[in-house]
Amino acid sequence: MVTRSWRTAVAATLGVAFLLGFDAHAQSAESILQKARDTYGQLKSYADTGSVMNEYGSSSVDKHSFSTAFSRSPRHFLLDFHKQGGDQYVIWADPDAFHTWWKTTGQQIDYPNPNNVPAIGMSGQNTAQAALKIPTLLWGKTFSSAMLNIADAQLDGAEAIGGRHCHRISGRASDTYTATHKEVNIRKVTLWIDADSFLVRKMTEEFKALPGQRSRMITTYEPQANATLDDASFRFTAPAE
Repeated sequence: MVTRSWRTAVAATLGVAFLLGFDAHAQSAESILQKARDTYGQLKSYADTGSVMNEYGSSSVDKHSFSTAFSRSPRHFLLDFHKQGGDQYVIWADPDAFHTWWKTTGQQIDYPNPNNVPAIGMSGQNTAQAALKIPTLLWGKTFSSAMLNIADAQLDGAEAIGGRHCHRISGRASDTYTATHKEVNIRKVTLWIDADSFLVRKMTEEFKALPGQRSRMITTYEPQANATLDDASFRFTAPAE
């Protein structure tokens, strides 16, 4: 015969287990995001290929492509962005400076140390924001990165991306004016983070749009952690004007 005291003890135990499980689930989204931040900050090298798909209006779509190569020490970096229609924008770095080149203008701009942050920080528009995502995570202490700073982050479950098991996390992102702290560019964000490597494989950003219209950006990655890269991976020479 089951006594009342035994039933009470079991119920209490199950209640504690439920609360602990609920708390663990509530914390898991931020834990995954922090693990991803730490992973990028500790990589010795990194490489990827990717795409940015910009969906807007009722049915318009622009698709761009890019590749990234990174070495922490000695410092080398290359982001080669190709825009639909033939334009190209390149950011590269060596131990002494960062550099940018834009095909439209044919202009190379050099950013010697220590004033090299604008090379990435001012390149968002010319790279469909690709420069402000993974590259800023690789130098987390130097560049301000909003890619993984998601408000109201929730773990939405798991999903395979490119055959890789991923955590799917959703939330809200925005840009903030420093002087007024006013939020602008508010958007819904969904991230797919590889469950094994904790590298980002996909990101969608959905902006407010007029009825019958859409405004969505989808960025995808094929990333490699601690990739073996030779000097040619970082080599870029701006064409002569």
